[in-house]
Amino acid sequence: MIKKHQHLLIPFSFVILLAIMAVTGTTQAQDGGQNPTPIVITLTPSGGSTAVPTEEGALPPDRFEPNNDAQTATAVGLQSEPGLTLTGDDVDYFTGYLKAGQMIRVSTTVYGGLDTRLQLHWGGQLLAENDDRSPTDVGSLVTFTAPADGWYVTAVEKATVYDGTYDLDVALAEPTPTLTPTPTALPSATPTPTPSPTPVILPDLAEPNNSPETARPVTPGLRDTYTVGAGDVDYFTFIAKAGNRYVCETVTDQVDTLLTVVDIGVNDDRGVGRVDSIFAWTADVEQTAVIRVEARGGSYGQYEFVCQPASPLPVAVQPPASSAPASDLSAPTVPLTITAGITTTGQITLTVRHLGQVQPQTTTPTTHVRLLVYYDANNDRQPGPGEGIANVSVLAVDSQGQRLARVFTNAQGEAIFNLTSETIARVIVPFVPGWSARVRAGEINNDIVLGLPAVRLPVFLPVQNQTGGEE
Repeated sequence: MIKKHQHLLIPFSFVILLAIMAVTGTTQAQDGGQNPTPIVITLTPSGGSTAVPTEEGALPPDRFEPNNDAQTATAVGLQSEPGLTLTGDDVDYFTGYLKAGQMIRVSTTVYGGLDTRLQLHWGGQLLAENDDRSPTDVGSLVTFTAPADGWYVTAVEKATVYDGTYDLDVALAEPTPTLTPTPTALPSATPTPTPSPTPVILPDLAEPNNSPETARPVTPGLRDTYTVGAGDVDYFTFIAKAGNRYVCETVTDQVDTLLTVVDIGVNDDRGVGRVDSIFAWTADVEQTAVIRVEARGGSYGQYEFVCQPASPLPVAVQPPASSAPASDLSAPTVPLTITAGITTTGQITLTVRHLGQVQPQTTTPTTHVRLLVYYDANNDRQPGPGEGIANVSVLAVDSQGQRLARVFTNAQGEAIFNLTSETIARVIVPFVPGWSARVRAGEINNDIVLGLPAVRLPVFLPVQNQTGGEE
């Protein structure tokens, strides 16, 4: 038994000896001398594995998928969107609206080994691209100045094979100020003047409304906040009723506004020391009123805008005709005589004529309806920029489904009704099943939104053609 165990130990000792010789041995140089560099053997621990890329599908798709091309790009504003993912060959596209001269900064913050690359497109051309923000930060950063009003498209993709999550941040950037040269005692050439950077103006919810064709419909009496500045003009519109008097005004101390009711009148400053505007007029006939608001003198900023019905002008009362001057009327020179002991000389006969019961005058309240018809292209279950469907037929019906009125949506997908009928019950889009909403008769209904999910766009949806009929 002892010899058997010794026989088994000999091969094991020989293996250990070979391993020690391999670690401590040296290699022979080509000239026969000793190479002082020892051989280094790296042993992989048991159970270890080489890092491999994350398998596709290990991370769930983010909330904006699918947005893998420019046609399905997610509309974003000036905001941060955390917790987005890139897996496999996924590419995320986003889009936003800029005014001419605005400088935008788009950046990604990466997690979990992700390395992003950012691309920014304008008018279908690649104008900016960035891989790494710095040698130690594999997130991306792109800064871009809009040459005109329009939409940009940015793409986020993986720069390596590793999946991961990232945060997207979109913000306006201040232009880099131009350094003023230090004056010297010796005369020097006058430096070439450089244009001042366009002020940073946040686009409001009404944009784009820079022309009468894209004017934003407003409801008389409703006030909202907008922005205006260099290179921007805001247009608004509403239906003015014949004989009604209206007042349109801007309220602000930030921007010097010029308010124009097209083809009717204009106002610059409402008073001494004020920079906002006000204009009142009476509509002779029922008409579509178009109002333009612009900034003067390079000013920019926010303003409140409202058009509302106003009281009619008071009728001037003419004083009674008299041959005596006004001064004589106010200070008579003839003393007043008081008559005492007045007695009745006869009876006064009164005749009473029964006119019947007075019928109260009743007026039918106006039902105002403003609704938005949109196609949810990014599938975020809420209307976004560019998602309104233009020229779609919308009906106002009674409780029996009988049509009372019909309008077509404007360029932003909005339809507006002003009805005096007490029987109005609903508004419907007749060519899409389920597109209807209940109406509160005699009230203002401004909160009606009819949206179609991205997967259900009806290709047969009829719209109004240029001749006024339906296609």
